[in-house]
Amino acid sequence: MRISWENFERETLDHLRALIRLDTTNPPGNERIATDYLARALSSERIDPVLIEPAPLRTSLIARIAGRDPNKAALMLSSHTDVVPVEASRWTRAPFGAELADGCVWGRGAIDMKSKCAMDLMLMLTLKRSATIGERDLILAAVADEEAGSELGARHLVEHHPELVSAGFVLNETGAFTLFIGERRFYPIQVAEKGFVTVKMTVTASPGHGSMPRADTAIAWMADLITRLTRTPMRRRVTPLIRTTLNELGIVPEKAPPLFRPMMANTVSPTIVRAGYKDNVIPGEASVILDGRTLPGDDEKSFLRELREIVGPEPILEVIKSAPPAEASFDTPLFRLLRSRTEAADPGARAIPWMLPGATDSKFYTQLGATCYGFAPVRLDPKMPFGSLYHGNDERMPIEGLLWGLRLYTDVVLTFLGVRPEDVFE
Repeated sequence: MRISWENFERETLDHLRALIRLDTTNPPGNERIATDYLARALSSERIDPVLIEPAPLRTSLIARIAGRDPNKAALMLSSHTDVVPVEASRWTRAPFGAELADGCVWGRGAIDMKSKCAMDLMLMLTLKRSATIGERDLILAAVADEEAGSELGARHLVEHHPELVSAGFVLNETGAFTLFIGERRFYPIQVAEKGFVTVKMTVTASPGHGSMPRADTAIAWMADLITRLTRTPMRRRVTPLIRTTLNELGIVPEKAPPLFRPMMANTVSPTIVRAGYKDNVIPGEASVILDGRTLPGDDEKSFLRELREIVGPEPILEVIKSAPPAEASFDTPLFRLLRSRTEAADPGARAIPWMLPGATDSKFYTQLGATCYGFAPVRLDPKMPFGSLYHGNDERMPIEGLLWGLRLYTDVVLTFLGVRPEDVFE
């Protein structure tokens, strides 16, 4: 049975709006309400999902449709259902209202990343409804806790339930959005991402009375260290991938715009500062949380060595959490398919390999041997402030661009499964 494309588009948008209305802010998470929603939709088409809950309400869902050839590596479509907190008073529209206005669907998670979750769900439902069987297994993973480091989500699945998420290839978030450079259009496809090393840096000094100012306090020392960190860039290193990306863009590394600078060095950002407990007491301790990011080829130890070169030997450095960088080859049949179909969908544009300065769940799936790409396509207008809407106020997804991306995404997934889209849709 072939499926109406118009109904497919409408139902995808309906699922996206329903998912946005579910408040899965992390912390605390409560992803269970999203996985329950997905489980009901899958079960209605006789797809039996597996729910994994390592902590109360912190639930991930995995579902699978078997292919014809068990020797072909499975394709996994991955998304996360948690979202970052909002400052509701700074939003133009209700953050969890999923309103349709100005050609967009508004709400936390519209971009990051319930739109891809809705697309993944609809592809699974459509394959089942149309009785279509691909050459390889198709896995859906909708996981918890990505926004807080994935300890209760993808990392937990990889370490404790690898049989559920083992796949040859993964399509995940953050890739194939329109990037305008001058008059040219590009679609970055993520093939690599930086690792993270979250560090607590602490200094101690003698406490004292606030009425007796002095220069050698813990707060003064920490202020000096923070200033030093923000003004001292880490060593510049251009990886082969970034050199390829810049070559395709026609940019020499020495003249790369600010967008690319985090891709050419490890980085560290102070994010949380703590000191003091009473207004008339000079505290004896001050600490700061540092968000460190590492290039492929670096690790926790090499990052800490570089950090020590900046802050010196005295501060106490405590690693709170870390995960390694990840990089996939872009010389694969899947990447060539992603590139060719993306360029065909927007003639004149160029799809390019890309490194994400941030982190996704792909770094954990990579540990099981998967080749992971960030591919959640959306076509953008030059005036759309897409990048700033990630974790920002007034997050919204342009509906026309989403539906363009839905067609491209569906074409790529079905083709890689060995299925002709015209055999599925009417």
